[in-house]
Amino acid sequence: MSITKRQEQIVALLEEHGFMSVERLSEMTYTSPSSIRRDLTRLQNLYLIRRTHGGASIFKELNHAVPLNSRMEKNIAEKRKIAKTAAALLHDGQTVMLDGSSTAGFMVPHIAKHKDMVLFTNNMQTAINAVNFGIPTHCIGGASVNGSAVLGGEQAYDVVVNLFPDILFFSSQCVDREGYIYDPILEENHIRELMLKNAACRVFLCDGEKFGKRSLYRLCSVDDIDVCVFDRQIPELHTKTKVLY
Repeated sequence: MSITKRQEQIVALLEEHGFMSVERLSEMTYTSPSSIRRDLTRLQNLYLIRRTHGGASIFKELNHAVPLNSRMEKNIAEKRKIAKTAAALLHDGQTVMLDGSSTAGFMVPHIAKHKDMVLFTNNMQTAINAVNFGIPTHCIGGASVNGSAVLGGEQAYDVVVNLFPDILFFSSQCVDREGYIYDPILEENHIRELMLKNAACRVFLCDGEKFGKRSLYRLCSVDDIDVCVFDRQIPELHTKTKVLY
């Protein structure tokens, strides 16, 4: 979904200053504080900024070891492009599953454009965002993974093994040159394994910066899934799987 020119200006100001109060944003944009607050809510729902007490800040790139909800967002433009490309795989009446990644969360506005969709996710923030877009949403319960908005553990695993979605969109930390997908968090890797087993169509979302790297836990090969969606061409990746750019 598009944003207004004023909202684009707010994002630019936050990128420049990091944090700004509602009052300062109001002065800089010649807009009432109540309108600024509405703009900030919309921008947060689109994963572009983070609301904080009295104002807002832009998402920052953080170290991979911190909780997942603390590193939303990195490479925003790339993830939005990936989601837009992947949206071609959506159609009315689907049951959609999104994993806990921030990249998968960018699918929400595109899902909202279709009729009779049902969404399952183990990311509480993604679930809230989907509800705000009016999508019938089920949040897969469980324990917070590393203090983040992502849920895992036995309770979540028990739910996922009994779900058979039409399509799964998932991401991970990286993919190496041999096409193996990795993540440093064991709980996240395991729940993705369970999601992959039952989904009719499995779609891997990955920005090019993640290519050519390895992490602690191997999930699967790109040859094991149905579609890969990248933000740019990856000539070094050789796979039989369908790849979209």
